[in-house]
Amino acid sequence: MLIKYQKTKPFVHHNSGNAMSQTLNRRKLFTLVLKNFKTTLSKRDPLFEKYSRKIFKGRKYQSANNLTARVAPVTSGLQPYTGVWGKAQALHLLKRTGFGHKKNDLDNLLTISMSDAVATILTIDSTPPSPPVNGYNNLVPDENGLPYGADWTTDILLSGQGTTNRQRNLSLAQWIFGLTVNQGASIKAKLSLFWYHFIPVDFETVRTSNGTHSARLLHSFTKMYYDNPLVNFKTLIRTMATQPAMMYYLNNNSNSKTSPDENFAREIMELFTLGKDPLSQYTEADVVQAAKVLTGWRVSNLTTVNPDTTFNSSLHETSTKQFSSFFNTTTISNTGATELDAFIDMLFSKSQVVSEYICRRIYRYFVYYDIDSSIEATIITPLAQAFVANNWNILPVLEQLFKSQHFYDIANRGVYIKSPFDLVIGSLRTFNLNHTVADATNYEAQYRVWNYFNSSILVGLEQSIGSVPNVSGYPAFYQNPSFHEYWINSSTTQKRFDFLNKIFNGYNLNYNGLITRIEVDLIAFIQQFDAATCADPDLLVSECIAYLLPIDLSLEQKNVIKTQSLLSNQTTNNYWTAAWNLYLSNPTNTTNKNTVKSRLKTLLVTITQLAEYQLM
Repeated sequence: MLIKYQKTKPFVHHNSGNAMSQTLNRRKLFTLVLKNFKTTLSKRDPLFEKYSRKIFKGRKYQSANNLTARVAPVTSGLQPYTGVWGKAQALHLLKRTGFGHKKNDLDNLLTISMSDAVATILTIDSTPPSPPVNGYNNLVPDENGLPYGADWTTDILLSGQGTTNRQRNLSLAQWIFGLTVNQGASIKAKLSLFWYHFIPVDFETVRTSNGTHSARLLHSFTKMYYDNPLVNFKTLIRTMATQPAMMYYLNNNSNSKTSPDENFAREIMELFTLGKDPLSQYTEADVVQAAKVLTGWRVSNLTTVNPDTTFNSSLHETSTKQFSSFFNTTTISNTGATELDAFIDMLFSKSQVVSEYICRRIYRYFVYYDIDSSIEATIITPLAQAFVANNWNILPVLEQLFKSQHFYDIANRGVYIKSPFDLVIGSLRTFNLNHTVADATNYEAQYRVWNYFNSSILVGLEQSIGSVPNVSGYPAFYQNPSFHEYWINSSTTQKRFDFLNKIFNGYNLNYNGLITRIEVDLIAFIQQFDAATCADPDLLVSECIAYLLPIDLSLEQKNVIKTQSLLSNQTTNNYWTAAWNLYLSNPTNTTNKNTVKSRLKTLLVTITQLAEYQLM
C-alpha cells in the first residue's frame, strides 16, 4: 500500500458541537490517514489487510487470501528459538529492546548467534554518565553562583532559590533525553524507561512539593533506574518506599499517626506490586493498615549532598496492624522502622500475584498488549515462576523471553504501534540524524537541542521525559482495552507524520550562536549498505524496506516505490544506476548530487509515510 504524503489539517472529532481529542482505534486511524493521502495502489487499510489476525482477546493467524478466516491462535512458547537468525530477527530484537537501531549494531549482532546477541543486549555498561550541568546560566543566572558548565547535582540551593531549581528540573529532563538518544546497543535506555513508566514520579509535581531541592531529588530517582535497570525487583520496591522524590510525589512525607495519608499505601499495592487482576483481592481495610505501617518516614538532610529518608518514631502509628485473609490475616506489631520491611515481605509473600502482574507489564512493554488465555498459560505463568525462582531478579526473565520462539514469532512483528519515544528517538538514531552541537563546551546549545525534541516534539505526541499523566503512568502501557492505540488520536496523528516530513526537508536549530542542522543525510544513509545494493534500484528498495519496516511489502508495492522514486517514473533500472554511478564519479558535482538526493528523498519519504513505519 503506497501513500503519498500531503499536509492536511489535524484530525478532530466532534461531539455535541465541541472539538475533542479522542482516542482512535488502529483501524480508524489508518482509515482517516488514508482519506487524507493520495493512494496509488489499493484503498484498503494495509495493516488490516495483512494483519487482521490481530483482534482483541485473541491473536490469530490467517490465510493471506482470506481476510475473514482466523485459524490457529498463537501457540509459540518459551522454548528456545531455533529458527533462522537473520536480519529480520536481529532488527526485531534491536527495535524492541532499544529506541530505533544503528547499522553497525545490526551488523555486529549478525556475526554472532541469537543467544549471544541477547547476551549482548542484556549487558549493561556500569560506567556512570557525566552528570547534568549548568547550561541555563546565559538564560537565567544561577542564584547560587554555580559556574556555567558545572555539575549541579551536588550543589545545594538555599531557600528562595526556586527559579534556579526549576531550571535544573528542566536541565535534568534534557540530560535524560541526551542519554537516551545516545544509547548503545543494549537494553539500558529502554529498560530504564520501562521502570520509569511503571513506577514514575512527575517532575513538576515533585517541584511543587519541594521548590528548592526537587532537581537533586529527581536526579537521584532517575539515576537509580539508569545506573541499574537490571535491578532486583523486591529491592527496588523497598528502595522506592523511602525514596525522597517518591516520598514527595505520593505524599508519604506527610503521612503521620494524627494525619494518615493512604496515597502511597494504595499505589504500592495497586500499581507497583499486586495490580488489580482477579487474584489480587486485598481490601480497603488493607490499604488503611498499610498506611499506618508507613507513618513516620520523613525526607531528611536536604541541605547535604545526599538527602535521604529517616524514621521519626513520634509520628508513627504504634497500634498492631491487622491485614485481611488475602494476606493470611497477617499482623504487624509495633516494631517501628522495621515494620516497613515486614510489610514488603508480606506483599511479596503473594508471589504468584506479584510475579504474574509484573510479567504481564514486561510482556506488554516488550512484546504485545493482548494477553489471552493461551499467552497467560504458555508465557506469563512460566516467566512468573522463573521470576520467583530467581529471587525477583529481572535478568533471567528477560533472557528467557528474548531467547524464546514466542518473541521471534512473526505474529509479534509489525503489530505494536510505536510510542512517541520509539518514533522520534528511534528515527533520530536509525537515520543517524545529527543532534550533537559542533562545540561540546556550548552546554546551552546542546541542552536546548535536547529540549527541542523533548518539549517541542515529544510533548505534542503526548509522551515526554519527566512528565507523566498520573501515578499510573501512560495509558498505552496499562489501560485495557486499547493499550498502545492510545498513542494515536486526533491530536497526535498529524504530528507524527509532520515530524517525519520535517526531518527529510531539513531545518536549523539556532541556540547560543550555534546552528545545528536537523536533516537526514540521504546519501550517507544508503551508503551504509554495500556498493552493489546502492547501484541496483531493486536491491536498494528492498534493503531500505527491510531496514525500516517491520514487515515486508509485496513485489508489486516495491516496484511502484522504485518507479516513483529512484526511476522518476521511467521504466528501466539503468535510469537510477547511471545517475548513481555518475554521482560516484564526481561527488562534488552539485547537479549529480542533487539528482540522486532528490530521488533518495522520494524513496525514504515514501517508505516512512507508509502506515507500517508507525509499527514495530
